Amino acid sequence: MKASSTGYGPAVMRAMENLLPEDKKLFEDPYSEKFLSPFWKFWVILMRSPKILNSLIKIREKLTPGVIGGLICRTRYIDDVLSNAIKEGAGTVVNLGAGMDTRAFRIPGIENIQYFELDFPELQKVKRAYIDKSIGELPPNVSLVPVDFNSQDIGEELQKAGYTLSSQTLFIWEGVTQYISREAVDNTLKYVARAAAGSRIVFTYVLKSFIDGSHIPDGLNSLYKLTLNKKKLLWFCGFEPAEIRDYLSQYSLHLIEDVGHEEYLERYIKPKGRDLTVFEIERTVLAEVK
Repeated sequence: MKASSTGYGPAVMRAMENLLPEDKKLFEDPYSEKFLSPFWKFWVILMRSPKILNSLIKIREKLTPGVIGGLICRTRYIDDVLSNAIKEGAGTVVNLGAGMDTRAFRIPGIENIQYFELDFPELQKVKRAYIDKSIGELPPNVSLVPVDFNSQDIGEELQKAGYTLSSQTLFIWEGVTQYISREAVDNTLKYVARAAAGSRIVFTYVLKSFIDGSHIPDGLNSLYKLTLNKKKLLWFCGFEPAEIRDYLSQYSLHLIEDVGHEEYLERYIKPKGRDLTVFEIERTVLAEVK
């Protein structure tokens, strides 16, 4: 996985979602806008005009159908998983590859949870600067753990930061698995499986059929060329829903749920009366340590 600005894309879309009327938005996120570069912040300011916002959503939907819907729905789903974990008494959250994620600031009750964010050092420096400038200070329950996923052991770095595997933990791993090797995914799940029984992990994955090019849904050729260009591969690893349960069981992880575009449409988009598609190439898994 390369250090990059991949965290900005989802942050922009979360900031866009926050501009929608209360009866239409899937979640509240007043913080994402604070974590954007001046360029993207300028665009978000323009999108405070409903006409401009709706026009840009339609343009993006035409260029890459379902991307906005997929990203905002996975955000809402993981928000719900985190909120439920807090209610059920989880003591710790470990966010792997957090990017510009804002859950440490915006989820009710999160201030009572020990929260660890892992990401590349250079990206965390940028995020810390945004926090210092726009929020004022890092909450005392939040730890930013710099780690080079290519060369450092996440377990060692978490231990140095004060995390203990005996704590009931929710691991969040959003928008990461496609950027790393299958071996790196395997090793991460091996580590998660060592956490206290009842700990959970929620993570996203891209369909293997998209990664290998055997099924590219209509309208997503440009996304395929961007992420799977042979000269500059960005995505490496994919899975198929049929293999997830058995794959997780190898690591003593019990599959609770594997959701995708159909569930997202029924749970989130249709009830809000939104005219938005959801791409089928990415799904989200919730699993529990046995």
